[in-house]
Formats: sequence, structure tokens, C-alpha cells
Amino acid sequence: MAAFILRRLGQAILVMLTVGLIAFALFRYVGDPVIFMLGQDATPEDRARVTQQLGLDRPFYVQYAGFVERALHGEFGLSLRQVRPVSSLLVERLPATLELSFMAALFALAAGIPMGVYTALRRDSWFSHFLLAVSLIGVSLPTFLIGILLILVFSVQLGWLPSFGRGDTVTVGWWSTGLLTASGLKALILPSITLGLFQMTLIQRLVRSEMLEVLRTEPGSSAIFSAVRGKPCCAIRRAARCRFLPRA
Repeated sequence: MAAFILRRLGQAILVMLTVGLIAFALFRYVGDPVIFMLGQDATPEDRARVTQQLGLDRPFYVQYAGFVERALHGEFGLSLRQVRPVSSLLVERLPATLELSFMAALFALAAGIPMGVYTALRRDSWFSHFLLAVSLIGVSLPTFLIGILLILVFSVQLGWLPSFGRGDTVTVGWWSTGLLTASGLKALILPSITLGLFQMTLIQRLVRSEMLEVLRTEPGSSAIFSAVRGKPCCAIRRAARCRFLPRA
């Protein structure tokens, strides 16, 4: 197990270094970051000064080695657009990122598990076929297109939900959260659905296949599930017990 973990960590480090090298090369040879920061009207003296300050006059391999060394200490340079340290921008946006990830995972679990249970217990109902069609759409459509469609319908056409921003936030210590305000919760709905829809469809299909396997292999499971069809919580609990508890 330890060897597997170490091998995975080594592969992850290699991938990160490779991706970083490619991104650094694109940044270095595609466009001029100095012109991007200063604009077209900057004087040659200003460009030379900023180039020297950023170390862009040094060889490529020296720049990349310096970038890796600073990244190991949590320093990722300056943002070209905002001219601020990237590390401070990451810390500033960390609460919103974690909240969005949590809400997307919560949506995927809260919707995917009941949908998987229902489509397994009522395989021939029209609503079960509808849910399977929805899951197929969720798997097929790219995430960015789902987000655009949701914005078009619920923000542009209906005007029910905001299309950007976090809404009102509340500061609790060093943490800023939008979960404690109505506008903050509304601002999380569309991005949470966008990010969680794909995971929801995977969870739905996984739960459905596992429950069908239980119905097929476990003796007496079909009769038990027939008795709890109107009680989804009981069905989920029974399926988890049948599927995941160790067998003698």
C-alpha cells in the first residue's frame, strides 16, 4: 500500500512539473506579458525596467527553475491582470471555491442517490425512463454548455437567479461566506447544479447498478424491496446493508 501511494505521489509530481513546464513555455513564448501589463503606450524604458524586475531577461530554464523554487514556498508570482501576488488571490478566493465544491457535492449526492434508488425499484415506470434520459443528457453535455443554458433560462429569460457573483457575504473571523444570506444562497444554485450535474448522473447510475445487482443476487431482496417501495429511506438503508456489509 505504501509503495502504491508513493508511486502515485511520484506520478502526480511528474505530471505537475510537466504541466507547469508547458504552461510556463506558453506564457514565455506566446505574447509579451510586459506589454499586457503596461499596455501598448508604455515607453521602451518602462518595458526594459519591468522585464528586468520580473526576470524575463534571464534564460528560459533559469526562469522555470526559479518559478518551481518559489512555488515550493507558496509564491506563484504576480497576476498579470490584477498585478497582485497570486498567493493572496488564491487565499482570497478559497472560501468561495470550497463552498461551491461543497454545495456541488451535496447536490450530486442528495439528488443522485434517490434517483438511483427510484430507477432501480421502478425500472418500468415512465418517470424512471425520464430520469435515465436526464442522466444521459448530464453525461453527454459538456459542463460549460450546461452552465450557459442554465444562465440563459434562469437568469436571462426568467430572471430568477443571478448569473455571476457571490451575492451578499458574511465575515466569520477570516472566512467570508455566502451561505448565511439569501442572495448568497441564490448565487450558489446555478454553479452548484452546473458542477454537480455530471457527478449526480454518475452516482445515479452507480447506485442503480448496485441495487439491481442486489435484487439479482441477494435471496429475498426482491420481496423486501417490494415492501419498501414507498419508503425510499428504508430502501436505501436495506440496499446499503445488503451490498456493503461483509459476507460470512
